[in-house]
Amino acid sequence: MSESDPTHLESRALKAYQDGELEEAAESFAAARGAYDAAGNATKAAEMANSFSVVQLKLGDAEQALRAASGTEVVFLEAGDQGRAGQALGNQAAALEAAGRLQAAEQTYRQSLEFLTAAGDAELIRHTAQALSQLLLRQGKTAEAVFAMQGGLERSPKLGLRGRLLRWLMRLPLKLQNRF
Repeated sequence: MSESDPTHLESRALKAYQDGELEEAAESFAAARGAYDAAGNATKAAEMANSFSVVQLKLGDAEQALRAASGTEVVFLEAGDQGRAGQALGNQAAALEAAGRLQAAEQTYRQSLEFLTAAGDAELIRHTAQALSQLLLRQGKTAEAVFAMQGGLERSPKLGLRGRLLRWLMRLPLKLQNRF
């Protein structure tokens, strides 16, 4: 396996990320993206771009993270993968939020939730709804934050005990007002 083999570069990037070596992970994810792109595998290249985006966000470079993930959702949608498109939009929203572009982040989180809901990815729906809810709280939109979290729970097709309990608790005020 050569040093320029995309699967080797991807493995190296994942190991570096797991070991907390973020600079090495970023470099390897970028190299893997280029190698997959050169090999004509746009979906894997987009996946590597999103991984690079996550690492850049952890390194504190929100703008680089945003540039890396931008447009990758289109690649995933063309491949028929709404779940990864939603995940890519979630990465973009997190980068927008870190860059202080809160309105754009809010809209992008909402787009992400639409794709994740269509894909039925309960875990990512909850995670993204929670991120949106926290963003809305930061903006002083308390009621919207509660509704965003509740909407995320309602959209989740499979919930564990904790999720079901949280959904029940969030429905309780509406039940008391005969609205649900």
